[in-house]
Amino acid sequence: MAPSKILYCCITSLFLVALNQTVAEASQVETRVLRTSLSEGIVDLSVRLSSPLDWKDESYRSKKEFTIDAPPGIPNPGTTRHQLQWNSDGTFEWFQFDFIQAGTYRIVDEHTIEARLFGGPILLGSFDPVSKVLKFDGLDYVADFPVPDVTVEVSGNLSEWTKVEQLEEISQDFTEGHTLSVRFKRRKVGSEYYRVRINGGATIPVNISDDEPETFQLDPFVLEEASLDDCLLTLDVNYGGGCEEHEFEVFMSPFLFDESFPAQANLWLKHNGNGDFCRGLVSEKLVIDITAVIEQYRAQYGRDDEIILNVHGYFSDKPNVVKAVRYSP
Repeated sequence: MAPSKILYCCITSLFLVALNQTVAEASQVETRVLRTSLSEGIVDLSVRLSSPLDWKDESYRSKKEFTIDAPPGIPNPGTTRHQLQWNSDGTFEWFQFDFIQAGTYRIVDEHTIEARLFGGPILLGSFDPVSKVLKFDGLDYVADFPVPDVTVEVSGNLSEWTKVEQLEEISQDFTEGHTLSVRFKRRKVGSEYYRVRINGGATIPVNISDDEPETFQLDPFVLEEASLDDCLLTLDVNYGGGCEEHEFEVFMSPFLFDESFPAQANLWLKHNGNGDFCRGLVSEKLVIDITAVIEQYRAQYGRDDEIILNVHGYFSDKPNVVKAVRYSP
C-alpha cells in the first residue's frame, strides 16, 4: 500500500509530511504541523499556529492536569488546569484547584515577568517565543485561545478536492504551545492528500478575478506599508471616517501571473466606507490570507515557487502607489 500523505494548508503555510512521521521542532516562530499519526483509520494532526500573540495580554492554562479535589464518595471527579490571567492594570489572578490567589506584576524584560502575590513571595515567569510556552512557578502554561474554524479536504491528485464532511475532534492541544489538535477519519485506503484550512476569522481572502483594476476602486484609502509572514500579508492602511464600519476586499487581477522570474501577481483592494461622512483619520491593519494566490500559481505552473506580490493602492486616474513583497514557499 502506498503511504498516505498530509498536505497542510493553514492560513499561513503549506506543508507536506508523511503520516506517522515526527516533525522536527521549529527553529523560528512559524505555522507548521508538529506531529501526524494514523491509527485504525483515524488521522491525528498537531498544528502549531503562528497567529499574532502578545504573550502579556493572554490568559493561560497549565499543560499539566490536576485531579479535582471533590468530597469523598464522588467517583471520577475529573481534572482541572491551573489558570493565569494578566490584567492591564498591573494585577493578576492565579486560579489553583478551587481557590484563587492575586497580586501585582511588572515586565522585567521582553520575555520575563515578575509577579508578587498579595502577602506572599515574588515569582518569576519566563516566556519562550518559539514554543509560546510560559513557565511560571515550575509549571508550563499555554495561551488559552479560541478554537478557529477548520475545514479538511481530501484529494488523490492535488487538483480536485472534496471536503471531509465530519471531523472527529477540533480542540486546543496542550502538549505544545499555541497548538491545535485536528482528528478525522481517513476517507479511503490508498494514496491520498489532505488539505487543512484553518481560519481564525480575522483574515481577508484573496478573490481571483480577471476584472479591470478600475472596477475595484470604490472609496479612497492610503496604503502605507505591506509585509508578508508565510501566507499572511499585513497591510497598513488609513482612510477618512470614524462613524461607520469600513469593509475591504482583495482581488488578484489578472488571474494569470506576469511572466517574469519570480512570477508576479497584482493585488487590488476594494474599500467600502458604507457612506461614512465623518472626517476622522482611521488607521487599520488588514491581514490577508494569500492561500488562493499560491493555489492559483500551482494550478498555472504545477509547482511551488517564489512570487512577487504587487499590492496597489487606491487610484482615481491610473495606478500610482504599489508596495511589493516576496513570497517564498
